[in-house]
This record gives sequence, C-alpha cells and structure tokens, in this order.
Amino acid sequence: MSTKGIGRIIDRIINVIDQISIWSGKAASWLIIPLAGVLVWEVFVRRIFHPSMWAHDLATQFYGTHFMLAGAFTLCLGKHIRTDFFYEKWSPRTQAWVDAILYVFLFLPGMVMFFWLSWEFAAESWDLKERLFTPGRPPAYYYKTVIPVAVGLMVLQGISELVKCIRVIWRRQK
Repeated sequence: MSTKGIGRIIDRIINVIDQISIWSGKAASWLIIPLAGVLVWEVFVRRIFHPSMWAHDLATQFYGTHFMLAGAFTLCLGKHIRTDFFYEKWSPRTQAWVDAILYVFLFLPGMVMFFWLSWEFAAESWDLKERLFTPGRPPAYYYKTVIPVAVGLMVLQGISELVKCIRVIWRRQK
C-alpha cells in the first residue's frame, strides 16, 4: 500500500473519531433543555407549593452528563483551557511536538487510567444497584456509567489529536 493510501486511511479514521466527538457533544448539548425545564419547574413549584425531592437530583444528573459528554467535543474544537502565552508564539511544528509529547506522556496515560478506574466504579455501582444519598434516592448507576463513556470518548479524541500532531510533524520534515 502506498503512502498516499495509508494517509487516506488515517484521514478517514481521524474524521470518524472527530465526527463521533462532534455528534456526542451536540447530542449532549440538548440536555440543557430538560435541565432548564426541571429548574423552571422547581422554581415555579417552590413558589406555589413545596419543593420537589427529585428536581435537584435530576438537574445535577443532566448537567453532569452534559459537562462530561461535551469534553471530547471541546477537545476536538481545541477549546480546552491552555496557558498559551508561550505556545501561541511557537511554529505549528513546535506546537505539534509539544502537544504530541503531552498527549503521549500525560493525557493518554492519565485518561486510560481514568477510564479503567471509572469502568470499575460504574460496574460496582451496577452490581450494587447503587442509589444516590439524596432524599429522592434515584439510581446512581446510570449516572456513573456516563463517566467511562465520556472518558472513552476523550481517549478516542486524544488519539485523533495525537495523530494530527504526528501528521503535522511528519509533513513538515519532508
């Protein structure tokens, strides 16, 4: 297989991963609507009747899910916080080198460990049919499953970003 053929395959893989991150981020963004609905309902009911036991739990779960699932989308867009007072002055190749080193030695190992631990955390919650320690006692296992899913999406997007860095480094050396 030629170098161009391999390059096209790599580009397709990157595109698929990026599209998964974009889709999951956009899908998670719709959770703001039920979150707002729950909060408006709670404010309305609290003024007229009594506060509900479930609104705070549901709002927390909607927001937490929204926040976690948007991480890969945010990484894909390059919108995570970066202290770039040095970084922005570097050449694209130097930026790619720094990013690649950080992805290999910090981001990916940390995220893979986080995925493994959060998978066990969620699995244990499912085994116990765990419930939150709030007055409504809603199931926690659904909510805790979001963590390894979100971290898995971050790992995938991190791999995509690493390959993009390698591509910039490799193209600049030719």
